[in-house]
Amino acid sequence: MRTILLNLPWHENGRLGVRAGSRWPFTSEPENDGYIHYIPFPFFLAYATALLKKEAKEVRLIDAIAEGMNEKKLLEEIWFYKPELIIIETSTPSFPNDIKVIRGINQKLPNCKIALCGPHAIVFAKDILNEYNFINYILMGEYEYTLLDLVKKLEGNANLDSILGLAYRNGTKVIINLPRPTIDNLDDLPWPERETLPIYKYNDGFCNLPQPNVQMWTSRGCPFKCIFCLWPQTIYKEYRHRKRNPVDVADEMDYLINRFNFKAVYFDDDVFNIDRNHVLAICKEIRKRKIKIPWAVMARADLMDERLLEVLANAGLCAIKYGIESANQNILNSCRKNMNLDKARQIIRYTKKLGIKVHLTFCLGLPGETKHSIQETAKFIKDLQPDSLQFSFATPFPGTEYFNYTKDKGLLLSEHWPDYDGNYKCIVKTQELSNSNLGRIRIDLSNNFNFK
Repeated sequence: MRTILLNLPWHENGRLGVRAGSRWPFTSEPENDGYIHYIPFPFFLAYATALLKKEAKEVRLIDAIAEGMNEKKLLEEIWFYKPELIIIETSTPSFPNDIKVIRGINQKLPNCKIALCGPHAIVFAKDILNEYNFINYILMGEYEYTLLDLVKKLEGNANLDSILGLAYRNGTKVIINLPRPTIDNLDDLPWPERETLPIYKYNDGFCNLPQPNVQMWTSRGCPFKCIFCLWPQTIYKEYRHRKRNPVDVADEMDYLINRFNFKAVYFDDDVFNIDRNHVLAICKEIRKRKIKIPWAVMARADLMDERLLEVLANAGLCAIKYGIESANQNILNSCRKNMNLDKARQIIRYTKKLGIKVHLTFCLGLPGETKHSIQETAKFIKDLQPDSLQFSFATPFPGTEYFNYTKDKGLLLSEHWPDYDGNYKCIVKTQELSNSNLGRIRIDLSNNFNFK
């Protein structure tokens, strides 16, 4: 069965969007060359493609965003391939755009089956299948093995009711099968598809991470229960941390550097440093192989310690993203991030002392945000002087506790999905601050600290 997996083009109000691979889908204005320079690697699509290939299935992955491909060109590529099944990853802010593109695909290939995946499709699976007759299936959760089972069943004209994690229509009735557990052993998956993708277009070059850089995962999941965090509440449906074998991680790292000449690696785990022993084992493998290129991670500051940072630096760590969100302890506690800000300050200072560059991210408008809490955040930044910085609007994606909270409290200002773009629009207010207040605050903070 010829299968195509797609990351559709996404253009919104002159802005370009990123979706697959991003825990926080958003749009941004193109740079002077007409492109966006942050493009996340589409991990789930790429892992699913690699699994199908491993099982000798006929499959192709097209990342229209990374390719800079418009709708017309994409339709030409799909028509040329003549797929029998198309898998499309969607998101909340891109959903109306995606449906428009999918209608065009359906008109071009009316007999091709179409499946959606991604958080928005998971949350609204029943509604989508009821409303759009050209959508045949929804792949729920981590969908690599769900897709493999679907392909096998369709090839054999078999009943679909035994496929865990699948939603579909039987006549006019929507069926949602039993959920599929998350993958226990991540090492059972092949390395994600890269060879047929525009691999040098993917970039997360924060803190001037050298290019071309490559994004990898060493683990999936997070045990913390932040009310705003999308993937644990929609894709994983649990708060469990699963790890790859450090040897396999280093094998993939070695392969990518030697085969494709990447100049840096970014470990884009949900939280890289949840398991200290796992981190130490990865560092040991990197040193053992004498891998010399710089690498970076996304980590939680209050899980670090000075000795661990020294080991990381000695193994080549050059930059860290720390998600702080707010410098007000009450806000962090109320949204269940529960980060120890005193420990975070200590660790950020020591990270910089070791020569590791620091990128901090903040989320404006979380429950309890006030002018005073904004001032605390500004002071935190001024005191610590990160190398780079990111301000986003808190966005209550459907499927999260944060969405339910803001809706119940009358703090949610829109259910128009394109508005759910926290890089562009603020759709929440707090008891003290309106969304326009928060918009002006973001501009002021960005200008004051001269960071994008």
